[in-house]
Amino acid sequence: MGLNINMSEPVSGTAGGIAGYKLVLACLPVAVSLIAFWLGLRFVPVRKGREREDIIDRVMACVVSSFVVGIPALVLLMQYWPGAFTAGEQLAIRATLQPLTGFFAVTGCVLLLSSIPGPWLVAAVFLWLERRKDKDIGQIIGDVRGAAGKVIGGSDDPA
Repeated sequence: MGLNINMSEPVSGTAGGIAGYKLVLACLPVAVSLIAFWLGLRFVPVRKGREREDIIDRVMACVVSSFVVGIPALVLLMQYWPGAFTAGEQLAIRATLQPLTGFFAVTGCVLLLSSIPGPWLVAAVFLWLERRKDKDIGQIIGDVRGAAGKVIGGSDDPA
């Protein structure tokens, strides 16, 4: 009638931890993209009768936004907060993966988050153009100059 101490096997606990890190690295970019796509559909529903074209337009806008916004965001992240990439590499090492895998996990998340404003920006541009469909190119350029003057100078007169 001695002591009955139940101890877990250290190897299986370590393997479970490694599997958890691999699962996080593999699923994080996918989860972020699904959440971003769901939010886009949740707050701006697809147009009736044009569901397929509308979804294709949104996906393409996300891809373009990912590169136009994501690449500068990655450059700024590398310059001002390189610890994010170091943390990704350490996560990959703990998951017994190559350190480069952590770099790509961080990069993938930044690019996916950068794709969120894409459909909104494209919709804003097309709405702006739709409101000016009866104007010629000179009048549209005047509208752009007037808007730029308000943003830069803070007044109605850009001069």
